[in-house]
Amino acid sequence: MKPLPPALNAVKNLLQGRGIAGHPLHVAINHVPLGLWEGGAIFDLLARRRRSKTWSEAGYYLNLFAIAGSVPTALTGLAEFWDIPTDHPAWKTTLAHAALNDLALGIAIYNWYSRRNRRHFMPSRTNLWMDGALMAVLGLSLMLTTLLGYRIWWRQRPAPGAMPRTLVQAWLRLGIAGRAGVLAIAAA
Repeated sequence: MKPLPPALNAVKNLLQGRGIAGHPLHVAINHVPLGLWEGGAIFDLLARRRRSKTWSEAGYYLNLFAIAGSVPTALTGLAEFWDIPTDHPAWKTTLAHAALNDLALGIAIYNWYSRRNRRHFMPSRTNLWMDGALMAVLGLSLMLTTLLGYRIWWRQRPAPGAMPRTLVQAWLRLGIAGRAGVLAIAAA
């Protein structure tokens, strides 16, 4: 992408974590919305199962805090994305990762918005289905993040044939334990 003016470049470097930790800040803070969304989905399941206002309110507010936490996560991700050359193979992977995260954010906003006026913010069946879709989208985005770790953050190209070229190849290379982990995250 185009070079930024010096003032914006300084902001980009700050969002990337340069001068703070020397490590991509996006990698460090993305766990905040992910953990909150997963916890919210679990609390939503408990709320529906037990008709508990406490679990329901907890799930609602975890989802709301995850939406708020996704803003700095998205900004740090954009700062990382800015430096990737458009002809680099990771550019498309990063774009797909960002699109999946945007979809996840849209699902979360729907869940928040559709529950805001309900008594005790009780989730409906549709909200539970959307929680499941949110976990599946985040699981797929996690797979893409693994590919990005190989292609971007180490700043080197892997040996020919070492990196899967498609999501299907990546899925098959995960092995049984890796696939079970992704499915567990998606089902949570």
